[in-house]
Amino acid sequence: MGLAAGNEVVDAAQSLQFRRIIAKETTLSCLWGAGMDKDTELLQHNSWTCRPATGDQQLSLRGPCLVWISDVEGNCSFVSPSWTAFTGRARAQEMGAGWQSRIHPDDRSRFLATLHEARATQCPVHQAFRYLRADGVYRHLMAEGMALTSPVDAPTGYLLQCFEVTPTASGNTEIEHSFESLMRLLQETRLVAVMLDIYGTIQFSNTGLCRLLGLAPIDIVNSKLFLDYAADADHSLYSNLYPDGVQDIRFPTEFQSELRTPSGQICHVFWHAIMWRDAAGQVKGTVLIGDDVTALHMEESRTALFAKAFDATEHSIIVTNAQGTILSVNRAFTALTGYSSDEAVGRNPRLLQSGRHDEAFYKKMWETVLRQGHWAGDVWDRHKDGNIYCNYLSISAIKEGTVVPTHYVGISFNNSERKTFEERLDRLAHYDGLTGLPNRGLLVERLEQAVERAHRASTKVAMLFIDMDHFKEVNDVFGHAAGDALLVEVARRMKACVRAVDTIARVGGDEFVALIPDVTDAADLVIVASKLVETLAQPYPISLERFAHSAPSIGVSIYPDDCANIDDLMRNADAAMYVAKQSGRGTFKFYQTRPSFDS
Repeated sequence: MGLAAGNEVVDAAQSLQFRRIIAKETTLSCLWGAGMDKDTELLQHNSWTCRPATGDQQLSLRGPCLVWISDVEGNCSFVSPSWTAFTGRARAQEMGAGWQSRIHPDDRSRFLATLHEARATQCPVHQAFRYLRADGVYRHLMAEGMALTSPVDAPTGYLLQCFEVTPTASGNTEIEHSFESLMRLLQETRLVAVMLDIYGTIQFSNTGLCRLLGLAPIDIVNSKLFLDYAADADHSLYSNLYPDGVQDIRFPTEFQSELRTPSGQICHVFWHAIMWRDAAGQVKGTVLIGDDVTALHMEESRTALFAKAFDATEHSIIVTNAQGTILSVNRAFTALTGYSSDEAVGRNPRLLQSGRHDEAFYKKMWETVLRQGHWAGDVWDRHKDGNIYCNYLSISAIKEGTVVPTHYVGISFNNSERKTFEERLDRLAHYDGLTGLPNRGLLVERLEQAVERAHRASTKVAMLFIDMDHFKEVNDVFGHAAGDALLVEVARRMKACVRAVDTIARVGGDEFVALIPDVTDAADLVIVASKLVETLAQPYPISLERFAHSAPSIGVSIYPDDCANIDDLMRNADAAMYVAKQSGRGTFKFYQTRPSFDS
């Protein structure tokens, strides 16, 4: 059975839908992107849904839902009772083209053009216009609806529902029209677009947000975007943006957030924020334009992970271009070679060649790389400090889908644990376990090198034999732990008194030797010996209130003035040390047969 509408009868299949719409004549506002009523086929096609107005948004859609239907020419055939109650005009006055005469002249052509466009494209209608009521006052209405079709999809007319748009302050009419234009623009963009009120509640959004979250439009009604959909990593974002539940006046213009979909998927969105203000300049909310950067974030995360792995591995890694120019090295490369990234990048790996391999070795190596794409073996390289070391090197060609390599990657590392074990044995064999100073064995090696260098440079080598007086009393009074601590402190003080090229060695319990190479002036030895006596004679703290005292007796001997070989040099220095002890301790003495440097 049809529904009477003036002199027209509406299709029975649609009358139920109209009654449902009319029954919704209550205070409503619209959320862009949602369906009005899932229970009705007609309203499922509509891209707008309704929810109770909050009263706090800039453009409140207050008043009853005004419904009317027209033919394809826009001639009205039905209006709801709420329409006539709102306009103050009789139903007969609205029928046909009568209602069109009440549209503001500046809005009429635009509104009718929107209807015709909806009929041609079968797209929903969303249009604001001004309507002259019977009391002579223009009221702002927002029309939403759709073009109607017959069972064979032929256009038959339009079904619209209208809401009065009441600006919150005088002068907001332009804002309303700007708002309408903005909504139209956001509806067409591929980006995520959403309008939030000052409480962070979604007022409008385009379909981009629904696609992002995997939700139906109706599901986001009344939700708070950064509270209801925030990922764990952004659990504090809402409180930062909306302290005490209200938008912060320092709301960022750009920021990134993580959203969690109901399925648990994390989405990364980069937002651009635009303040939403009324005519008085009061902030009413925010328009957010978001770009889904989840794929970019994943790629950046992968790149960052590879970069961390590249830099964290203990194996040296070097990357070159096809010409062999170094593009990148990691920290392990610097630790292995001594060359920093700045020093290596832009150069050729030839800077590491030690000279132990001939040209034929490198030629064969690169022939294998070019033929097989890979080579591995032991290579002797030279450290930045000049030391030569052996490492296991693996070279791989990167072709990136072509037959010609575009880059090369070299990975190298110490070639065996035996090297490390040998270094530990060497440490035990050449260094004192308590003080860390060279022991007698290493001292002799360095003494031989110093003597050889003195022959070439016509210089001299001095040895200072040092014995700490009364050390046994320190052990007896304070204990062996205190004695060990005193020896460690003695070693530290001695090293502070000499040059980096000099050697301080421990050769006995409380006996030390200072090896001074490249001596040219006896006055230098006097200065060093005096400094050692003064420094080592200072009290040694055992506790906060207890101190130990131990002064040095030092004997000085010079090669080649006092002897012809290193054994006699050490023997003479030891003899001079005993002379110092006999002279009262806490002093130094030169070997007595020492000739003048001027002779």
